[in-house]
Amino acid sequence: MAGRAARRPTSAPFGRLLRSELELALLRPRTAVVLAAAALVPLLATIALATDAGRLSFALGTLTVALSEPAAFALGMPVVLVAADAFAAERARGTLDALRLSPVGPGRLLGLKAAAVAVTSLLAAATTVVSALVCGGLALGSGPFGAGATVARALVLTGWAAVQLCGLGMLLLAMSALVRRPAGVVATGLAALTVAPLATVLWEPIAPVLPSGHWHEVLAGILAVPADPSALWATTARAAGFAVAGAGAVVFALTRRDG
Repeated sequence: MAGRAARRPTSAPFGRLLRSELELALLRPRTAVVLAAAALVPLLATIALATDAGRLSFALGTLTVALSEPAAFALGMPVVLVAADAFAAERARGTLDALRLSPVGPGRLLGLKAAAVAVTSLLAAATTVVSALVCGGLALGSGPFGAGATVARALVLTGWAAVQLCGLGMLLLAMSALVRRPAGVVATGLAALTVAPLATVLWEPIAPVLPSGHWHEVLAGILAVPADPSALWATTARAAGFAVAGAGAVVFALTRRDG
């Protein structure tokens, strides 16, 4: 009992640590800037579709354009920055060693950083989806799906996009735990969001191992009547695999690697 009483004050409540971590990740001015950029993409897509009057000129069409591979840069930047700050920025500031030696432990530390990545992923996806529904719905209408089906499919895309971003974020989190400067994580994240989609066009066999591979097939399946979820499930399973691999790499880096 005496030993338990002595150890109890050294372990901070996980909820308090989580709140602090989320505040640190989400309340920075640059986070607001990149989220605003993500919300701006659907507005630009709406303007383009309104002037073109093509087959995607409706709210769900605006959303699919905003979630497509060429637009993934704005969608994924919040997650890239949070992952880069998670460990690499801590190491650059000289505070990571103190975290590793604290009573938080590698498992709880991973949970805190992963939660920040997951919440940021959901926030980025929801921001894009809400902006697309508002802009596209007001300017273009619900189109052939009607309001109910549009919202239902938009909710599916919200969850799907959040999972994709979380998978990418966990890979970047692992890299953040292994490198000494956040710039390398940011550069890798930018390459995953911009160069990877181009690579899939140039060489299709590489698409299954890239975070943004086959996104266009998911978006096409959501627009199909009836909807075709096959690519959605495949890319979700891939993102889950990325998340598990990233988590394992983080634990390894925190427990086996010096400084």
